Amino acid sequence: MWLCAETAVLLLLLHGITIHALVDPLTAVASSLTVAGVSLLYKPIYCQFRECCDSKWLHTTAPNLRHSLETNVFGQHLAIDTVVKSINSHFKSKPSKALALSFQGWTGTGKNLVARLIAESLYENKAESGFVHWFSATKHFSRPEKKRYYQDQIRDWIEGNLTLCPNQLFIFDEIEKMPEGVLDTLKPFVDFTVPVKGVEYRKAIYILLGNAGSKYLFDKTYQHFRSGGKRQDLRLRDTEATLWKESYYEQGGLRNSSLIKSHLISAHIPFLPLERSHVISCIHNEINSKNYSVSSHLTEITNQVLAELTFTPANELIYSTTGCKRVYEKVNLVIEDYAEE
Repeated sequence: MWLCAETAVLLLLLHGITIHALVDPLTAVASSLTVAGVSLLYKPIYCQFRECCDSKWLHTTAPNLRHSLETNVFGQHLAIDTVVKSINSHFKSKPSKALALSFQGWTGTGKNLVARLIAESLYENKAESGFVHWFSATKHFSRPEKKRYYQDQIRDWIEGNLTLCPNQLFIFDEIEKMPEGVLDTLKPFVDFTVPVKGVEYRKAIYILLGNAGSKYLFDKTYQHFRSGGKRQDLRLRDTEATLWKESYYEQGGLRNSSLIKSHLISAHIPFLPLERSHVISCIHNEINSKNYSVSSHLTEITNQVLAELTFTPANELIYSTTGCKRVYEKVNLVIEDYAEE
């Protein structure tokens, strides 16, 4: 039986695999635009089965974001509070500009996790959504001599995707390893206050993940602790000005950046070093996620995992030098001995 061209195209769209799930985000704009253009002809049917720019697939509110963050992210009251307020206010009324957040702090403190949970709260397909774009400096921007090429690719990718749908999330990881100046490409997209040629730029969200200011955050948190202050008493205003400076002057993607000079980053969000109690929460959370019946050995397993991690300062052993980053692999190794019992 022969199929008409229109029916054949529709079947390919409904049963095919979304293009952006298969290709590198820096090379797929033309293909995405082609598929999207064809799919518009059959949007009522297509969007029942495949992700589209509509309310079935996009969440313009994030009522469960705070609960999700408080359940899975430990020791980061400043980050949680600032992220929730920033996301909610961005969608509560018509935004005047795109939302740009800079997550700063030691490795393993929850920056990637928070970014992923934001994606899960905003899209029906969660972090796997085609509207979520995750860039890694070491994978996508590793060669300083190709800075201009990277800038062109980022510009084309953002422009192409925002043309398809304004509710996009762009995440740039390890920005301290990016060539200086690459992120300046974001400036016009973050700075637009009105649609240009029918393209809406203000609904997009940009999240930058890096370690600029991590030493300052350790010193600040430790001094606060030594002076008898409670961790929960630290406020965003206590750190943001210094994090702004650290981002601008430290080596990396934001050094001398026009994003910072023009005050286009909505918030520099601190991720504080994690104490032993926070790491223990990470351990328990990971154990629970495995659904193993090891409650009778919980203390023993926890202590074994803690013994595998490094804490600082040397004379007090308060903060994990790798946060919770190594917890998951250590739990997987230790728990196997007990799971087999």
